[in-house]
Amino acid sequence: MNLSENTTEAPSAVVDWPARTQPIAPWWHTAILVIIILGVSTLSTIKSKTGGLAGHHIERYAITIAWEWVLALIAWWGIRIRRTPIREVLGTRRSGVREWFRDFGIALAFWIVAMMILAAIGLVLYFTHVSHAKKTVLNLGPATFVQVLVWILLCCTAGIVEEFVFRGYLLQQFSSISGNVLIGVIASSLLFGAAHGYEGIGAMITIAVYGALFCMLAIRRRSLRAGMIAHAWHDSITGIFIAIVKHLHLV
Repeated sequence: MNLSENTTEAPSAVVDWPARTQPIAPWWHTAILVIIILGVSTLSTIKSKTGGLAGHHIERYAITIAWEWVLALIAWWGIRIRRTPIREVLGTRRSGVREWFRDFGIALAFWIVAMMILAAIGLVLYFTHVSHAKKTVLNLGPATFVQVLVWILLCCTAGIVEEFVFRGYLLQQFSSISGNVLIGVIASSLLFGAAHGYEGIGAMITIAVYGALFCMLAIRRRSLRAGMIAHAWHDSITGIFIAIVKHLHLV
């Protein structure tokens, strides 16, 4: 990819994104963030096993939206402590409608390829009995039109926040270890999978791989924007599909 194209507005600090030799936040802050992510995932897993994630969809979506932004604020706090420019976390700035459409097209192509890869992994996990059908996602998914609208709002929030936290903060923070981006990809992806513990071990493995694919997209684009679009798109489509399935009484 020719970085001289469409990068005139990007600050020089983003040229080597995300390979850094200096952390973007204090390591003690990263430890707190990781503990919070794993703690919330553990509580959600326990609640899932007791059936506590079913029902009250709109209320649950609203709470999750609020939690996502709290998580973003916690990550932003650590970045502010180190006085790391937010643009350095978000990546190269590409302005203009044309660039937005380009990122949308890249996000769509990425999503299609990623779905094929994840489908293959899902089959392997299924036939090796690591993964099996679970109703957690179906229980969480929307059923009515209003629920779908709030779900899409939640998905847009998750697309922005989770890419910012996992592919922005955590990918770059762990990549700062000897400037090794591979460490950042592995660590942030494993944490991304662990954050979805309520979906089961098979889903956690698949989501970790998905996280690694998002890392590759972010590194390739030197920006989080295409990943945010693909992330929001994927979650939204999943919820709409679940709503249709429920409406047709297929589950």
